[in-house]
Amino acid sequence: MERRLTCYIEGSDNQWEAICLDFDIAVQGISARDVEDRLVDAIRSYLEYAYELPEAERAAFLNREVPLFLRLKFAWNVIRTALFKNIRDSKERHYTSSFCPG
Repeated sequence: MERRLTCYIEGSDNQWEAICLDFDIAVQGISARDVEDRLVDAIRSYLEYAYELPEAERAAFLNREVPLFLRLKFAWNVIRTALFKNIRDSKERHYTSSFCPG
């Protein structure tokens, strides 16, 4: 079974962060590509660990989400980008959605 993961990348200059909203995993790095690669590795490691756990614990790990305030921040950033895409702020944002086994 595959699961769609929602992630976003945000940053400017050499300060970037990427967050997987579905597993509450975050990484930092020096570029969008750097944090994307780091996030993929972190998710892969997280899933490998989760699948080694007993089934009851595994379910808790695979159904862990970020706190509500981060989901609201994500939603606000998506809305702001859509409404004010011609107005630049100091941060660049990328929204991604990908599949993983889950």
